[in-house]
Amino acid sequence: MINIYDYGPYISITSLLSGSILEIAQYAASFLICSLYFRAVKRFLNGSLKKAAVVILPALHIFYVYSAGIKREFIFSLSLAILITLQLRILQLLPFQAEDYMLLLCLTLFPNRLFNNTSALIGYLWLFGILFFSLYITAKISMKHLKGNHFACYFLFIVLSLSAYMFHLACLFVPSVFPDSNSAALLMITIMTAVLILSSATFFIRYRFHDQLLRLNHLGKKYQNIEKYFPCFSALILFLFMLILVPFTVLQLHNSLIMLLLPCLCLAILYAQLPFIVLLFKAAFYKDAATYQQWEKEEISSYYQTLSSSLSDMQAMRHDIKNIFFTMGNFVNESDNQAMKNFFWEKIYPYSQRTISQSELLSRLYQIPSESLRAFLNLKIAQAMEHGITVHLDVCISPENFKTAIDIIDLTRILGILLDNTIEETAKIPDGIIEIGIRNNQTTCSYIIKNPLTLQTQQTGIHEGQTTKGNGRGNGLLIVQQLISQYPNAVLNTSIHDSTYIQCLNIS
Repeated sequence: MINIYDYGPYISITSLLSGSILEIAQYAASFLICSLYFRAVKRFLNGSLKKAAVVILPALHIFYVYSAGIKREFIFSLSLAILITLQLRILQLLPFQAEDYMLLLCLTLFPNRLFNNTSALIGYLWLFGILFFSLYITAKISMKHLKGNHFACYFLFIVLSLSAYMFHLACLFVPSVFPDSNSAALLMITIMTAVLILSSATFFIRYRFHDQLLRLNHLGKKYQNIEKYFPCFSALILFLFMLILVPFTVLQLHNSLIMLLLPCLCLAILYAQLPFIVLLFKAAFYKDAATYQQWEKEEISSYYQTLSSSLSDMQAMRHDIKNIFFTMGNFVNESDNQAMKNFFWEKIYPYSQRTISQSELLSRLYQIPSESLRAFLNLKIAQAMEHGITVHLDVCISPENFKTAIDIIDLTRILGILLDNTIEETAKIPDGIIEIGIRNNQTTCSYIIKNPLTLQTQQTGIHEGQTTKGNGRGNGLLIVQQLISQYPNAVLNTSIHDSTYIQCLNIS
């Protein structure tokens, strides 16, 4: 590799600046062409035609880079672009498709000598600008908006910048340490070793921290006031790296010591982002826990007061009904008074059954380990009974394997919307029955809700965002989908079978 700092002091700043502007303009033109091409591919093409289009431009781009420089530089540029794309594919923090990876490959692949003047101004720190714009534009084209994924983009920018910069430094440093060796062979060995080490490190990050990173990204979705800072942090790092060498360039101070310290400074700044991420989200976790504890204090205490009172009343009521039942049962069986028999079987007996049914529901609720979930379900069952709806509750869980697996507040919001819709629909049907089932195994917990449908609903169907309730209503299912979309381990399946609407929320 040629070190431009060896002759940098003999080149005027004006000529370097004009040359840098021209180089950036050339790359920007290539960047724009590739971005528009792949955006059109994603939007207008499908099937085999799309697959062919995804391959054509990268093949032409690789040929262009090959013809624009010597083989050694081409191998270096292609290896770097493949390494960046491969690491992004290994981490899988963003839902990229094949065309997105091909776009990233094209945006990060360019002739190594393209930025000669720019390197004289700011060293090889322009590499961070390439990674920043390539990653964010690819994510924008892939997902249309970055809302809910800014943390993933920020984290990937840090990891890819570290990896690419260390790869770049290794390929510059190793040949200079062994000047008498075969430079081409030594470069190939360095490239293969660097790709192997950095890819292995990426696999380790994926294996050890993938779930935690997804959870952190979810917190970014949940706390959008935090998430908006991530692109600012990325841009700040980029701006800092772009300016860090300018004073030395202007003052013509390209000595070997400075050139040795600058990479160390850049790597230190990048590594410092990792504990910063941990600190930031520890604060977010604390806020999340504080919110939940406050919710528990406000809701759970009142729930237990009501539950304790209800249990005492029901126990006394059951005792009284048993005495009445046995006393009047004997009297009715021995009496020929038909009115008395009708009163017993139409009034007393159904009342006793309802009381027993409520007691059974409470006993089944107690199988659920989560106090918050018990309180919530007790409230919804009571609301259904107030509408004269019969509720069947089936809880079949193993407490040692039970986990909510998603934020408890989000879970109760999802189930609350589903149950509110169910109660509202069932209340229109005489003798309507709601069935609620909770089951789990070692990997999955399922919440199943079944309710009958009116003839009108059967004819019109159930659609998100559509309602007959009037303006400002009917957004419940849209909110449910937004909440579920934040959790890759949650899915809601719905179906209609014999005029019964079945909703099954599966959380793994």
